[in-house]
Amino acid sequence: MNYATAHPVRLSRAETKENTHRLLLDAAERVFVRLGYQGATLDAIAAEAGFTKGAVYWHFRNKEALFLELLAEGLRRHFEDLDQLLTVVEQNPKIMDDVLGRWVDQIDTRDNLPLLGVEMDLESRRNSSFAVLLDAINLKHHRAIGHIMERYFDLSGRKPPMPVEELAASLIALSKAIALARQTHHSATLTSAKLIRVVMGLPVTS
Repeated sequence: MNYATAHPVRLSRAETKENTHRLLLDAAERVFVRLGYQGATLDAIAAEAGFTKGAVYWHFRNKEALFLELLAEGLRRHFEDLDQLLTVVEQNPKIMDDVLGRWVDQIDTRDNLPLLGVEMDLESRRNSSFAVLLDAINLKHHRAIGHIMERYFDLSGRKPPMPVEELAASLIALSKAIALARQTHHSATLTSAKLIRVVMGLPVTS
């Protein structure tokens, strides 16, 4: 009888570095959401990830750089998801309301991007360098969402209730406000999905 001996897979140095980077980002997201930007520390993030503070500094210059990478990654993922959804819908417009509706219904629970956006807004009031970065990020974010909305309204044949970039900025502000309100016990069940459905002309669920 032959017995196969299991050997652990040995990761390359690059793979180990990438895994550590990912673990630190995931830990940072949990800590920033739990404690806010001001309350979060690199010590807390390192402990959450199971590493030393030195490991954090090996991957990120400081807390600001870590936070900004986390935010940028969330925005990139957000745009990619929407782009993929619209690409699918362009092949079969009949499924648009169903596909986009399901995405909208999960908007308050899918990720922490709106809450991270709130933290950046608050920090920009205290930190001038953050304020400059926030202006650039907001402009890029609003334009990207505006472009997505323009594609959506063209596909649906519906007319946007206001210029698409203005609509994008308004919905982004709404999602941040809802995310912040959901942190309180009395607003924990509050969602923005129904209002977004109304604005986008999607069927409103009960």
